[in-house]
Amino acid sequence: MSQSTLALPTTTFRSALMSGLRIALAFMLAFSFAASSHAVTLDGNTRSVNLEPTLVFLLDATGQLKADQVEALPDSAFALAGPNRTHLIGHGALWLRFDAINNQPEDHWRLIVPLPGVDDVTLYYRHRDGQWVTQQAGDRLAISNWTQPARYPVFSLAPASGQQVRYLVRIEHARVPYSMMPRIVTDGQLLTTELSDHILLGVYFGLAILVVVLALANTLAYRDAGFGTYALYIALFTVSQGMFTGVAGLYWWPEWPKLNSSLTFVLILAAAAATWFVRTVVMPKRFSRVLDTAMLAMIAIMPLVGLLDMLLQTQLTFKVFNLVVSAGLALLLVVVCVALFSGDKHSRWIVYGFSPVLLATMVPLMRNYDVIQSSFWTEYALLLGSAIEVPILYYGLHRRMEQGRGIHARASGLRYADPLTGVFTAKILSQKLKQLLDVSRRSHQPFALLAIDLTNSAELQKKYNRETADRALVMAAARIRDVARSVDTVARIGDTQFGLLIHGPVSANDANDIATKILTAGLRATNELPERDPLRFNVVLGHQGEPNTPYPAQAEDVLARLLTALIDMNDGSGKAIRSVKL
Repeated sequence: MSQSTLALPTTTFRSALMSGLRIALAFMLAFSFAASSHAVTLDGNTRSVNLEPTLVFLLDATGQLKADQVEALPDSAFALAGPNRTHLIGHGALWLRFDAINNQPEDHWRLIVPLPGVDDVTLYYRHRDGQWVTQQAGDRLAISNWTQPARYPVFSLAPASGQQVRYLVRIEHARVPYSMMPRIVTDGQLLTTELSDHILLGVYFGLAILVVVLALANTLAYRDAGFGTYALYIALFTVSQGMFTGVAGLYWWPEWPKLNSSLTFVLILAAAAATWFVRTVVMPKRFSRVLDTAMLAMIAIMPLVGLLDMLLQTQLTFKVFNLVVSAGLALLLVVVCVALFSGDKHSRWIVYGFSPVLLATMVPLMRNYDVIQSSFWTEYALLLGSAIEVPILYYGLHRRMEQGRGIHARASGLRYADPLTGVFTAKILSQKLKQLLDVSRRSHQPFALLAIDLTNSAELQKKYNRETADRALVMAAARIRDVARSVDTVARIGDTQFGLLIHGPVSANDANDIATKILTAGLRATNELPERDPLRFNVVLGHQGEPNTPYPAQAEDVLARLLTALIDMNDGSGKAIRSVKL
C-alpha cells in the first residue's frame, strides 16, 4: 500500500478528533453558562447567599459601557466569576451579573459588597415597568448620596414577586486588585453583623483615643519624647484605620468624600511616625550610624511619597508607595532586632508590640502586590494587630520611663550618697551637723555625734580579698542604720569610718546606749562573710548639751576631732567606746 493511501485515514481521524473536542468544549461552555445563569431563589430557607458559583463577569477596560449595552451582550461575552479570581480593574469597570427570584415578601433582601473603601459600586435591575432601578455607593460619593448609609455598599434587591430578576453590578476600584464578591443577606442578618462590628470598632477606637490622651499626658508630665512620638503614631494609625474600615467616611466626614482618597497618605504618615517612635526609643545611633541615617531618610521620604501618591493617584505612584512601605517595615525590623541582640532591655517590648502590626501589615501589602485575595484578613488584620500592639507598647514605654527615672534618681543620689554603702557622704553630714549646731545654740537642745570605725576591715581584706572587705563595709553601714532612728543621719566619713548624728533631745546615757547597741550589732554572726566573721567596731561618742558648755564654731572641726580620737583608740587599751567633748 502506498504512503498516500495511508495518509488519508490518518487525516480523517485527526479531523474527527478535533471536531469532537470542539463539540465537547462548546457543550461544557454552554453547560457552564447555563449553570452560571441559574437564578438564586430567596425564600424562608435562605439565610445568606454566596453568589460566587452563579456570578459571571465582564471587564470593561474603557469604563464606557452602559447598563443597556451590558444587558444586551450575549452570554459568551461573560466569564464565570468563580472563587479565587482577582481583577485588575484599573481605570475601567468590572461588571457582575446574576439572577435572583424573591419568593419571601416578609424578608427584605440586601446585596452587600463588604469592602470598605471601594471606589464606586452601582446596582442595576429592571422594575416591573421596564425602567432601570439604580442604586449607588462608594468612597467617591458623599454618604448622603448613598442609597443606604453604611461602612460599605449596601443595596436593596427587588421586592418579592416570584419572578426572575436580572441584576447588574458595576464596580470601579482603581489601583488595588479587586476580588471581593457581593453577597445577599436579610435585613436581620445585616443588622446583627453591623451591630457586632460597630461594638468592636467602638471598643478599638475608644481604647486608641484613651491611649493617645494618656500618652500626651505623660509627655507633658515627664517631658518624655518617647510618649510624644508614640501618641503621634497611634493617633495617625487610628485615623488610617478609621478610613480603612469605613468609619471615617460614615461618621467623621460623611460629606467630604475627597478626604477618603488620602488613605495612602495617612497610612504612610503613620509608618513614618512609627519609624520616628522606634528611633526615639531605641536610639539606633548607639549601634550604627548607618541605621540611624537610614531611619532619618525614611522618615523624610515617606511623607513625600504619600503626598505624591495622593496628588497623582497613578499605578506607578501606588507601586512606589508599596515599595517604600515595605522598605520601611524591613528597616524597622532590622533596627529592633539589632537593638534586641545588643542587649537593649527596652527593645524587647518594641519587638513584642510591633510584631503583630508588622505581620498584619504584610496581609494588605500582599493583597496590593496581587499575591492574595481581598478577605476579612486584608481588611481587618491591621486593626487586630494594632489592638494587640497598643497596650504592649504603652506598657513597654512605662517600663522604660520608670527605669529611666530610677537611673536618674540614682545618678542624682550619687551626689549625696556613698556609692558603695548607700549612706550619706561626709559633706552631707557636715551640713546637717552645722544646721544642728545652729539650732542647738538657740534652743539648747542636746544632741550627739558618733564616729564609728570598722577595725577589722584590713584583717578581712588580708584574710580573704577586697570584695569581702567591701561587703563588710556595706554590712557595717546596714547595722548602724538598723540601730539609728529614722530621724538620725548615717554617713561614711572615711575609708572604714562612719558617722552617726543623733538628733536631739538626747542625753549622754542615751547616746552611750546607742553606741553599745552598735557594738553588739557588729558582733552578731552573719552568713554574708566566709567564716561568719563578726564586725568589730570602735566608737567615739561626742555629746553636746551640758549647761554653760561652749559650742564648737565649725562642724568640720568636730568631725576632724572625732576622727583623730578614733585613731588614738588603737593604743592597745581594748576599750571600744570613748567619750569626747564636742
